[in-house]
Amino acid sequence: MCNSTIRRPPSAREIQHALLTVSRKLQEKYGVPISSAIGAGECSNLETLVPARRAAEYLGVSQKTLANWRCSGTRGLQYVQVGSRILYRQRDLDDFILNSRKSSTSEKVGGGAARSFPSDTGGR
Repeated sequence: MCNSTIRRPPSAREIQHALLTVSRKLQEKYGVPISSAIGAGECSNLETLVPARRAAEYLGVSQKTLANWRCSGTRGLQYVQVGSRILYRQRDLDDFILNSRKSSTSEKVGGGAARSFPSDTGGR
């Protein structure tokens, strides 16, 4: 007969500790800020709504910059409007940061290579 031990499932506290450990390691390795609200409540932070002021602080930009991005739609950052309030999902902010990583200054905002133009051919 096989003498197998029965493992108990991890507690919510153990899961939260593991998630925080993993998020710290990711932050150290990739330099990407990970929300410290992981496992902070009954619901995951993935659906946490953040006011525009806090979203701007989190991203390191001004509220006016966020407003310009909303108006132009060029950066693709999703937001939620409830009445006159502008809110951002924490998940969208984290995704925005991850998708904004670049390895070269020649990359466009959308992630592609910069367009190169032919040099002046002298009178064409």
